[in-house]
Amino acid sequence: MKLETLINQHYDKLNDNDNHILSYVIQNKKACAGMTINELAEATLTSKSSILRLTQKIGFSGYSEFKYALRDDIREEPDRIHSSSFMEMQESDLKQTKKHLSRSNMTEILEKIDTAETIYCYGTGWGQRTVLEDFIRSFIALERFPVLIQSMKEWEIAAKNSITEKDLMIIVSLSGDIEKAEKLTHYLNLKNVPILSITNLSNNQLASLATYNLYYQTTPLKHEGEELFSFLPVYLTMDSLYRQYFDYIREKGKKVT
Repeated sequence: MKLETLINQHYDKLNDNDNHILSYVIQNKKACAGMTINELAEATLTSKSSILRLTQKIGFSGYSEFKYALRDDIREEPDRIHSSSFMEMQESDLKQTKKHLSRSNMTEILEKIDTAETIYCYGTGWGQRTVLEDFIRSFIALERFPVLIQSMKEWEIAAKNSITEKDLMIIVSLSGDIEKAEKLTHYLNLKNVPILSITNLSNNQLASLATYNLYYQTTPLKHEGEELFSFLPVYLTMDSLYRQYFDYIREKGKKVT
């Protein structure tokens, strides 16, 4: 399992010192994969016991298992540095997104989509909302009518007055950095509202707060000081979710128009 995924799953257990260590590891994976526990402690200005406790917090038996998983991560990562074009980066991202989807446990997500009284959808940017519009249109044929929340203000009103624990909230984000939406997401958690986060694979706040997670991969290309992204991996993720739900209800014998 990817290190970033484990961090998201155990985010609530981590303190500032843990996050400092993990930030260093994520930014220096190849170097850390060859370090002893004492060398990593020295590099992060922490202690051997701090690192050992951290590895156990995120699900490993100890440092050796953590380092083995880190090496697996490195072997599976695409060679982005040598990607010579934006087109090649897109092909690599689509391949990795398919791999993430094939490893995802979809059963609970599909069951929740099926039983939710109302499915609410929110995208943290215009591109994400465009993807959700297409996703919602495809559900009409299944006689399901998800609600697209267009703005933060609409989300605030819906969270306080409409959304309940019998519903499902789907949030699509590029980075998973939801500083502006953090309070609303926490509020939904307090109301026991199930949340499905769909984010770029990274250590991100949204995924740590969500009930269910799906990940895609889209690699930024810097151009004239701006970061350019392809949204095709996001479309692929949402289309895969729709198709798997289609198969799910057909296997249950429900009517598919």
